[in-house]
Amino acid sequence: MREDLDYLLGLSERDLDLLISEHLVEHDLGSRDDDDEERIFIARRWFSSLSAGLRGALCGHPAIERALQSSGESDRLLAAAIVDVLLTLSFKVDVPVTVLAAKVTHAGIRRICSSDE
Repeated sequence: MREDLDYLLGLSERDLDLLISEHLVEHDLGSRDDDDEERIFIARRWFSSLSAGLRGALCGHPAIERALQSSGESDRLLAAAIVDVLLTLSFKVDVPVTVLAAKVTHAGIRRICSSDE
């Protein structure tokens, strides 16, 4: 599986969720027999379960704030900052950190940080 940021950021949210579900199945968090819609549901539910942890790790972090303030708000720059922060904090997840960073970028860091879920 390709996990470089440029490739991941080019995926649609649906394709990114399917990729996440592939990783979750490898960690026994889903079934290989699930159809695409079930896999997408599993991936989105998994991502939603991380929201409080992601807010705590990312929101207000200086590296994330710098990436958000940079001219053009490049998705690649933001995703790279998310990867750096999650790796520095040893944020444990069942998917590669680059995949999670792309998902956070797609979902919108501002939305995640302003959510009360």
